[in-house]
Amino acid sequence: MTLPEKTTIPPTQHTKPEVFIIESLRIGDEEKDYFEGKVLYKILRMCGKNPVYYYCRTKAELELLLLMYRESGYRYLHLSCHGGPASLETTLDSIQYAEFAEMLDGLLKNRRLFVSACEAGNELFSTVVSARNKGMYSIAAPRTPIRFDHAVALWSAFYVRIFSLGETAMRRKGINNELKKLCGLFEVELHLSYYNAKYDKWNHQVINA
Repeated sequence: MTLPEKTTIPPTQHTKPEVFIIESLRIGDEEKDYFEGKVLYKILRMCGKNPVYYYCRTKAELELLLLMYRESGYRYLHLSCHGGPASLETTLDSIQYAEFAEMLDGLLKNRRLFVSACEAGNELFSTVVSARNKGMYSIAAPRTPIRFDHAVALWSAFYVRIFSLGETAMRRKGINNELKKLCGLFEVELHLSYYNAKYDKWNHQVINA
């Protein structure tokens, strides 16, 4: 992926501890007003944070928004969409994991990815994304199907809690601890992958109650 020439891209080490939210749903979900990402945006604002929220319907729009994410300098990317064991879905397009990883190529160094998409929490997804993003920190996503109401409550509670603990809480141990509590509350399994600098490899774990 080549970044546009006329953009101001901050150095990868300069990041802001803020959440950049991208959402894409089925048309039926739109009609029901099931905008998880929009709710999350409002809650983060109430917490004194400065989140960014964008909605897209196509793969081309998503690719543009991913570039905008990198330009923002935000540290955390939150993607809310439908998914499965091998692909993520926008309103109008299906994107295979490898293709999504290519869209993210080089954009996640010193950053963390949170994906609210059913079954996207698996080793395949984490492996292809991390392979394209040397230096990124972690990836978290549901390992199993998750209801809309549970997803919005889980992620909202996670961000409120983690940010209330201070900036240093948003690390592998803190993420694991807070997500584990929420998995028990909502009876869902999550998958957390993170870079282990000591052994220069990625570790994968299932988080549940």
